[in-house]
Amino acid sequence: MDLKERHRIDCLSRHPWEISRGKVIADILQGTIDGVANILDIGCGDLFLEECLSQYYPESCFFCVDIAFTEEEVTFFNQKQKNISVYNDLKAFAAENQQADVILLLDVLEHIEDPLLFLNQLLDSPFVTKDTYLLVTVPAFQGLYTSHDRFLGHYRRYCLGQLKDLLCKVRLENRQSGYFYFTLLLPRFLQRLKEKWISEGKGTTGLVEWKGGKMLTGVLCWVLTMDYRIGKFFRKMGIGLPGLSNYILCKKEPV
Repeated sequence: MDLKERHRIDCLSRHPWEISRGKVIADILQGTIDGVANILDIGCGDLFLEECLSQYYPESCFFCVDIAFTEEEVTFFNQKQKNISVYNDLKAFAAENQQADVILLLDVLEHIEDPLLFLNQLLDSPFVTKDTYLLVTVPAFQGLYTSHDRFLGHYRRYCLGQLKDLLCKVRLENRQSGYFYFTLLLPRFLQRLKEKWISEGKGTTGLVEWKGGKMLTGVLCWVLTMDYRIGKFFRKMGIGLPGLSNYILCKKEPV
């Protein structure tokens, strides 16, 4: 969950999208993490993803950076978490001289006005090596830009080709890519039409308003996870299905 919404949580149940997304990210990372790894999550949000990934990679260390963390939150989480270190400044992580085996940029680039400059600066960092994997996810299709995006401060949405072009400019080599969450395209398209012709949506993403019970949450999480797996199956056959999100797993091009 974006830290912008953390104070608006009024329920105990996590949204099915958040739970399923953790499973999707863990699956994409298969093969990149061997034993103990340093995973750097830039724009980490409220650490729910790290809780999910820790179940799949219990020996790994997570370094979580988000400029929205207060100093009090940084202190609190660093005292609470065993394998999770929290920062509100990337320079603080860099100062520890840690190497990042995997860098997560999950729904981050759409928040940055000049993503090319940001990526160049990131890749020049001493903790990024030729062996470092980057996993990038972004919301898909500018035509689906709604109040959801505006509320979260998104500058844009990306089709997969645009994301590939951006990463190619900073000499990142695509190892795996695709869309996911095909089933969410129609609801978002209907929301876009509603906002265009009737009224704009509320100032939340809906994640903080989820009140579904355990059974409904489980069913919808299963549907979304199966959506990803079906898309993965078709990608292996050379058929790319569209989706509400897209991703690229990449590394620095060999010099």
